[in-house]
Amino acid sequence: MVMTLWWVTLLLLLAAIAVWAITFWNRRAMRRSPVVVANSRFMDRIPSFTRAQRVAGVLRVALVGVTVIGVLSSSVLSGRVASERVETPSFASRDIVLCLDVSGSMYEYDTQILATFAELVDSFDGERVALSIFNSTSRTVFPLTNDYDLIEKQLREGSEAIDFDEFGYRLRQRDYSEDKVRQYVDFVDGTRGVADQASIVPDGLASCAQLFDQAEEDRSRSIIFATDNEVNGESIFTLDEAADAVTSRDISLFTFYPGAYECGPECLEELRSATESHDGKLYQSSDPQAIPTIIQQIQKSQAQEMGAEPVLVRSDHPGPMFVLTLLALMAVLALGWRSR
Repeated sequence: MVMTLWWVTLLLLLAAIAVWAITFWNRRAMRRSPVVVANSRFMDRIPSFTRAQRVAGVLRVALVGVTVIGVLSSSVLSGRVASERVETPSFASRDIVLCLDVSGSMYEYDTQILATFAELVDSFDGERVALSIFNSTSRTVFPLTNDYDLIEKQLREGSEAIDFDEFGYRLRQRDYSEDKVRQYVDFVDGTRGVADQASIVPDGLASCAQLFDQAEEDRSRSIIFATDNEVNGESIFTLDEAADAVTSRDISLFTFYPGAYECGPECLEELRSATESHDGKLYQSSDPQAIPTIIQQIQKSQAQEMGAEPVLVRSDHPGPMFVLTLLALMAVLALGWRSR
C-alpha cells in the first residue's frame, strides 16, 4: 500500500511539473518570436480583446498557484501523514468462572454480585464466562461460553431469583408471590443435595475448578470465589486441598469475602491462608461493588502474564493529501487546456 502511494505521488508530481514546464516553455517561446501584425494597435481598445487578455493573465496566475499547491500536497503525501497512539493488546483467551456460595447468609451479597457482574458483561470481548453455585452440593447454571446475551440474561435472572429472604418467608414475616417463590426454588435447585448440611465451601470450590475445558490450549483461567466460609457439614475436601486442585490446573483464584454472621475471625483467616498460600488474592469487603475491581485485576494481571506489552501504533492518513493532489492535477490540466 505504501509503495503504491509513493508511485502515485511521484506520477502526479511529474505530471504537474510537465504541464507547468510545457506551458511555461510555450509562453517563453511566444515572447521570443512575436508575431508582427500590421494595423493591430486598435485592438487594445476592443473590450473583448482586453477582457481576453485579463482572463489569460488570471489563468496563468491560477495555473502557477494550483501547480504549487499540487507540488506541496504531493510532497506532504510522500512524507506519510500519520498519527501515533499507544495501545495494549487485548487478549480474548480468558476463562472466568463465577463461583458463588448460595447458602442463606450469602443471599444479599449474591444478589448484588450477580447484578454487578451482569453490568460488566458489555466490557468483555471474547472472554468466556461460567456460573456455578453451591450450598451442600453444586450446580452449574451455565458452562463456559462467550454468548453474552445468554450470560447477561442468566445473571440478571439469578440476581432477581436469589433476592429472597427464606428465613422471613418461613416465619411468615415476608410475603412473596408463588411466581417469586418458584423462581427462587428453581434457581437454587440442585444445591441442597445433602440433608442437614449447608455451605460446604471446599467442595464447592473444587467443583468450580472442574468447569474449565480446553486444557491443551494456552488460556488464562480465573475463579471468582464468593463465600463467607461458614461451613455447616462434612466436606470431601479440605479448603487447602480444594485450593491445590485450583492451582494444579493453572487457575488464578480471586476470593471475595463479605464477612460472616456467626463464624469468628478464624473463618476469614482460614480463607485468607488458603487463598494467598496458593498465589491468589482475597478481597475483604461488605461492598459487592468490589467485583469490578476483581475483574479489572484479572484483565490486568492476565494480560501481563500473557505478554501484553504496550505498543506504539502508527496509522497513515493519506486520504486528504491524496485528494488534494489529485484535484490539483485535474485543475492544472483544465487550466492548461483553457489557456491554450
